[in-house]
Amino acid sequence: MGWFYDSVCLNIIAICVILVVGIVTYCKWVYKYWERLGVPYLVPSIPFGNNKELILLNQSVGELSAQHYRTAKAKGYKHVGIFGFIRPEYMPIDLKLLKHILAKDFNYFSDRGFYYDEEHDPLSGNLFLLGGNKWKKIRSKLTPTFTSGKMKMMFNSVIECSQMLKQAIDTVHEQGPIDIKHFLERFTTDVIGSCAFGLNCNSFNDSDSDFCKYSKRIFSPTAFENLKGLCTVYFRSIGKFFKMNVIPADVSEFFLTTVRNTVEYRKANNVIRNDFLQILIDLMKDDSGLTIEEIAAQAFVFFGAGFETSSTVMMYCLLELSLNQDIQEKLRAEVNNVMNRHDQVTYDGLNDLVYMRQVLDEVMRKHPPLAFLTRACSKDYQIPNTNVVLKKDTAILISIFGLQHDPEYFPEPEKFDPERFSPENKEKLTPFSYMPFGEGPRLCIGLRFAFLQMKIALSMLLKDYKFSINEKTELPLKINPKGFVMSPMASIWLDVEKI
Repeated sequence: MGWFYDSVCLNIIAICVILVVGIVTYCKWVYKYWERLGVPYLVPSIPFGNNKELILLNQSVGELSAQHYRTAKAKGYKHVGIFGFIRPEYMPIDLKLLKHILAKDFNYFSDRGFYYDEEHDPLSGNLFLLGGNKWKKIRSKLTPTFTSGKMKMMFNSVIECSQMLKQAIDTVHEQGPIDIKHFLERFTTDVIGSCAFGLNCNSFNDSDSDFCKYSKRIFSPTAFENLKGLCTVYFRSIGKFFKMNVIPADVSEFFLTTVRNTVEYRKANNVIRNDFLQILIDLMKDDSGLTIEEIAAQAFVFFGAGFETSSTVMMYCLLELSLNQDIQEKLRAEVNNVMNRHDQVTYDGLNDLVYMRQVLDEVMRKHPPLAFLTRACSKDYQIPNTNVVLKKDTAILISIFGLQHDPEYFPEPEKFDPERFSPENKEKLTPFSYMPFGEGPRLCIGLRFAFLQMKIALSMLLKDYKFSINEKTELPLKINPKGFVMSPMASIWLDVEKI
C-alpha cells in the first residue's frame, strides 16, 4: 500500500503547488492594477499588499497610512495607489484632490465604505457606518439634535460628572502618580451613559459596572473579532456571505436591551429627561420612521465615539500640558479668569475659553484620535485634470495623521504649539490640511458635544490641580497597533499637585 500513500502525498503536494502558483500569479496581476490605470503606486508584497506591518501588528493603521503619505509626498506624487491585501486603495495627497473627494464631488464619495448589516447586526446601522440614502435619512433626522440649544440641555449632566471626576482625583492624588486615562475613561463613561442613555453609571464607585465593562469591550476586540474585522474591511463579500457581525454579540445585546428597557420605562412612567435618548424618543413620536433598533444604533455610536475619542484627546492634552508647564500656566490663568467672571463653569462661559480651544485644536493636530478617513466611490469617477477613472466601489484612504504632521502645512510638526490656532493664525491654515473631525457633509455630527465635555472637565481639573509628568510614563509614546483610535500602549502616569 506504500505506493498508494506516496501517490496521494504527491497529488496533495501537486495541488498545493498549483494553488500557490495560481495565487501568486493572480496577486501579481492584481498588483499591476494602478500601473494599468496610470496611477503611481507603492510596491506591494504578496499576500499583504502594502499592509504587512499592520497585519503583523507592528504599526497601527494610522501610523501606516501616515507612512504611505510621507513616502508618496517625498516622491512628489499628487496621489498614490496602495493595496490592502488584494484590494486596490486610492490615497489622495494633493489638497485639491481632497477638496473634490470630501466636499466638491461628495455625491461620488458619500459612503465611508464600511461593512454593515442592519438585519443581522442592528447596531451596525449607525450614522458612522451607514452609507447612501440610509445615511442621508438618519443624518437629516439627527442634525437638529446637536444644536447649541440641545447641547445646553445636557450641560448640567456633564457638570455633575465632572464634579465626580474631581472628587475621585481628590481622593487619590496624594497617594502617588495616577493613570490619567483611567480617570478620564470613567468620566466619559458617566457623561455618555447619562446623556445618551439617561442612566447613572457611577463609574468612579463601581468600576465593574456593566457600562464600564462594555465601554472597554467595544475597543478591546478578541483575536477572532479582529480577524472578522479584517474580512469585513478587505473581503466584504465574505462578510456578507457569512453574515458576519461588526458589533460583538454580547455588546449588541447589552445596548439593545438597555435602550429598549429605558424607552419602555420612560413611556410607562411618563419620564422626560434632557438627554440625547429623549431627543431620539421624541423623533419616534413625530412619526419619523425611526425604529427602536435605529435609535439603539445611534445611541450606541454616540457612546462609542464620545467615550474613547474624548478621553484620549483629554489624556494627550494633560500629557502635553505636563510637558509644557508654561502653556499649562497660561491655560490655568484663562480658566480662573473666566470662572471668576461667571462665578462658576457656565455654558456661556465655555465660549470665552479661547486659549483652551487653541490648546485642544493643537492636541488634535498632533494626536488625532482618528488618524485616517475612508471613503468609497459610489459610481465611476474621473479624477480632475487626468484621464484616470476610479471604478465604482474603489476604496479611498486619507491620512489625517500624515497631513497634520506635514511640515509644509505645519512647520516643526512635532512641536506642541497652540499659537498655530490663534484667531489670526487659524485663518491662515490651508483648507483640508487639518481635519480631526473629518470634513465636508460627513463632518462629525457630535463635535460640539465633544468640546463641551472636554472644556468642562479640563476647567474643573486645571482650576485646582497642577499636572506634571511622572517617571513611570514611557516616552516617546508607542501607539497600540490594535487600536482603531490612536492611543498609547502603556499608561500615561502623571503627578497631581493640588493648588
